[in-house]
Amino acid sequence: MKKRLAESDAPGDRRIFSALRQIKAFAKDPDSDCSCTLIIGELLAHLVPRQRAAVVQELFMSALRQRTKVGTLLELLRELEQFGPASEIGEVEEAALIFDDVAKQARMGSQLLRAFAANRRDILDARQTLVANQAGERLS
Repeated sequence: MKKRLAESDAPGDRRIFSALRQIKAFAKDPDSDCSCTLIIGELLAHLVPRQRAAVVQELFMSALRQRTKVGTLLELLRELEQFGPASEIGEVEEAALIFDDVAKQARMGSQLLRAFAANRRDILDARQTLVANQAGERLS
């Protein structure tokens, strides 16, 4: 069962939320480039392995939420077919803004997935450690 992070988790997990907020703020920056992996790596370096794994898992979940946002925006654009040369200028401008929002949300989703892919080993390492610890407890 996957557990979603909540603000009420242990006080040590506040560092997880802080890292996530910094990563998301960075991903929203339109001037950022693909060097985001280095910055995210620096943020994760200050967390213990369990916290890093939780942040990396949340990066993937955030990317899924971005997909939902993009889908909702695309649904709004379905009405674009009804527009024509005689359309209200406000309707056309609103559609243009929706396209801008789709691009921003898609870019953020892309950066979140790239950060997840670059740091996915943290999840795998945490799982291997958990399995090894459980096996050690059974032997005791």
